[in-house]
Formats: sequence, C-alpha cells, structure tokens
Amino acid sequence: MDWKVGDWVVFDLAIGQIVRMDHFEEFSDGSFNTSGRLKGRFRPLTLRNKRTVEYFDHYYSKLREIDGEAGFNYPDILQHFAQLSLRAMDGPEDGKDDPYELAQQFVKDAKQYKNPIQGIPLFRRKLSNG
Repeated sequence: MDWKVGDWVVFDLAIGQIVRMDHFEEFSDGSFNTSGRLKGRFRPLTLRNKRTVEYFDHYYSKLREIDGEAGFNYPDILQHFAQLSLRAMDGPEDGKDDPYELAQQFVKDAKQYKNPIQGIPLFRRKLSNG
C-alpha cells in the first residue's frame, strides 16, 4: 500500500495513526509512539482488521491472569501474537494452523506453563550476574 501521514492503521495489536513517513515510519496510538521500519507491519483500518486485532489483543491480555506471568517473555510473545494477527488479516478466515486457534491454544498452554509454546520461550531468560 501507499501509506501516508494521517492514515489510520492497525499496527501489531494496536489501532492508531501514522504520524511520520520519511527515512522511517512513526506510529501513534494516542498514548505511545513507535518508530522504525514499520510499514510492513501496517494494515488498513477496516472493520474486519479492527475485529481481528481486538481478538488477538484479548487473548494476549488473558496471559496477565496467570500466576507467575511477571516472568513471561512478553516481548517475544507480543510479536508472536502480532504475527498471528497479521496472518489472520492477510489470509483466509480458515485453514491449516489457523491463527485464531493458535492464539487460544497459546493461552491454554501458558496456563499449564508449557515451554516453549509454538516455538516461543514462555519465560524470560535469566539475567547474567556479570
């Protein structure tokens, strides 16, 4: 797509606007700004895409209800859920390795503390003492 400043987009698990396009892109959800080479992760804000990103954000948020979640590997888990969301927006509504089912299964597996889940380490790495 030909993105421009002011376009409303879906980015990762958020909805917001493109606020800058030059050597890199900047996205704002109204509270936080993110900048970098982002345009490959933008999708147009449509009702379907809005519903899709809200679905994945809902299941991602369910992880916060699990005892011990403070040690979860949230940066990688967030990117995993964002990629599942992109697959759901870009592909058909059903198929092999359905992203919607994978999000639900991830939460179920996290409740059982399986590690890794779908190739993603559930817990953060231990910080080195040196």
